Amino acid sequence: MTHNFSGRKSDAFFGVYDGHGRDGDKCSQFARDHLPSMTAKIVDKVMMDKENAASNDANNNGDDNATVDLSKDVLQNAITKAHVECNKKMHACQDLDDSLSGTTSISLYLHGNTNKITVSNVGDSRAVIGRSTTSDKEGSSSTTTSSSTLKAFALSRDQTPYRRDERIRCKKQGARVLSLDQIEGLEPINEDEDEGDEDGGMELGEEIDEGGDPPRIWSPHGDYPGTAFTRSLGDAIAEELGVYAEPEMLSREL
Repeated sequence: MTHNFSGRKSDAFFGVYDGHGRDGDKCSQFARDHLPSMTAKIVDKVMMDKENAASNDANNNGDDNATVDLSKDVLQNAITKAHVECNKKMHACQDLDDSLSGTTSISLYLHGNTNKITVSNVGDSRAVIGRSTTSDKEGSSSTTTSSSTLKAFALSRDQTPYRRDERIRCKKQGARVLSLDQIEGLEPINEDEDEGDEDGGMELGEEIDEGGDPPRIWSPHGDYPGTAFTRSLGDAIAEELGVYAEPEMLSREL
């Protein structure tokens, strides 16, 4: 968690990184140490270009108080670039082996004077927000009182083979999507489950995972890597099967 992110009082960055695999702890620590700083570096450059342009406009218009907030698209492009570069840097790091190890990443960037939040999700960690809800209750003497509670709303959607869109994307890269029981021949394999209606399709339900056996990503050449998620930082072998580091993002104003 970083307040005054990149030297701006209005900005803050929050992140959680959940490692997996033999070097998962090193991968999560690498992401913790590098992703925020790489995001700040890229955002700084974009901000500097915008501020210079705004300053020139202000000088021309006589406005000395011009401030610049980045647009949704500009900010999301900068954050995506930071994730991709962090992933490449992790692959190149000599202090860890991310061939079969990696980390999820869920982060929130609070930016600008309008309290704009950008949630970036890679993997199956989850971000939620508590929203205040008020309900009226009638008392015994015909009086009405109001009570306020917090209700949780998801700000991210898990990226796993349960999702048809993620499943198909990985299959196009050559991945097999099977549970452990299917790999071991204990359950049948339905190769046609993703055929047909492009818009509807099949979202695998929780009933398939009653025994703790979720669908996983496997190489066509062997029983590896077996990841139960479809995006991550690291996981160099799984990356060849479509498990990449580009985040899905959601932007809102608080």
